Amino acid sequence: MTGGDMNDQERDAVPELFTKKVTRLLPPGELEARILKFLGERRLCVLSTSRDNVPRSTPILYRNKGFTLYMAGEPGLKLGNIKLNPRVSVGIYDPKAEYSDKIDDITGVQISGHATLMGRQDSGFSDAFRLFGRPEAWAEHWFGLMIEVVPDKIEMLAMSLKNEDYAARQIWTRQA
Repeated sequence: MTGGDMNDQERDAVPELFTKKVTRLLPPGELEARILKFLGERRLCVLSTSRDNVPRSTPILYRNKGFTLYMAGEPGLKLGNIKLNPRVSVGIYDPKAEYSDKIDDITGVQISGHATLMGRQDSGFSDAFRLFGRPEAWAEHWFGLMIEVVPDKIEMLAMSLKNEDYAARQIWTRQA
């Protein structure tokens, strides 16, 4: 049902899911599995960097290996920002929520972590490049850098978790 198909009473009614108060946390293993599934089913994120208190957010393709994200960064401000300040934030959302009126379609993750830049000569570059499924010969001619983001904290917001009597906001933190 789209917004135009609703009558005034339906439009003004606050969905129960929206107001349902739930604080129960997912078991750690279940939270990790859901985050990994979410990361593996998507390919586009927004990488946020900053320099001199000036933030910059860049839509960029990513691949993940576990909780670690890899992005193929073309030369630009984001790479310069990471060189000066490796603290980054990454946002990823489920695009179906963009065109849905259903509250329980709202799902996304916010990742706080640190980034490392890798060139062709660096250990790990080839493995990261392979995650993108491109011919290895391309790497020889590419002049960008691979961005590796290791998360310290991942906040998952999934309104549908309330249907399972779990809090919509769940937090994973890297264990030392």
